[in-house]
Amino acid sequence: MSVVRALLLLLVVLGSWSTSAAASTYTKTRYPIVLVHGLLGFDSLIGIYDYFYGLPQDLRSGGATVYVANVSSSNYTEVRGEQLIRDLDTLRAVYGHSRFNLIGHSHGGPTIRYVASVRPDLVASITSVGSPHRGSDVADGIATVAPPGSVQASLVAGLVNALSVFIEFLSGDDDPQDALGALISLSSSGAAAFNAAHPQGMPSSSCGQGASVVNGIRYYSVGGT
Repeated sequence: MSVVRALLLLLVVLGSWSTSAAASTYTKTRYPIVLVHGLLGFDSLIGIYDYFYGLPQDLRSGGATVYVANVSSSNYTEVRGEQLIRDLDTLRAVYGHSRFNLIGHSHGGPTIRYVASVRPDLVASITSVGSPHRGSDVADGIATVAPPGSVQASLVAGLVNALSVFIEFLSGDDDPQDALGALISLSSSGAAAFNAAHPQGMPSSSCGQGASVVNGIRYYSVGGT
């Protein structure tokens, strides 16, 4: 899968790798890696089907400490971010980790940016993969044909919420779902409001380059908008 290839490539720039490390430690990082799924995502379904297609196991085999987060399949970016903070605080308390390298796919990108913004003490680096930081054309299109408050919007939200609840059930989680919240967060207007509140690492233009280090956190991005 292209997402897996991108994740493997971008890990080499996390800054904490040893180029002379043996093969058994070639993926080892100073801080643990936490993978964060996107819209309608999960950690694994019934313990068999992984969202990240075996990537955690491959990274662990090379010496990395890897966790896979499971936040709401569909919800506001801020809600998903607070759920991730909850999980990171738990990992810190149980295992003694001080900070984490966060990697987010799709909606996971804005989610980890939120965490880096409000809880920089938890984060060593963030890497977004294929993330709609300036909004999604799909979300804007849905909002056009099913504007908020319309019957169409209610139908779409009902279907997506039902699917999200089913995904949560199969993944053994029960976080709340809010399809309309996800749609708002992923729209261009919602993304603009989010970026204004949490501007860290964002370039001033679509082809620009944002700050690579903010509050001691390294920012990386592969693909996305």
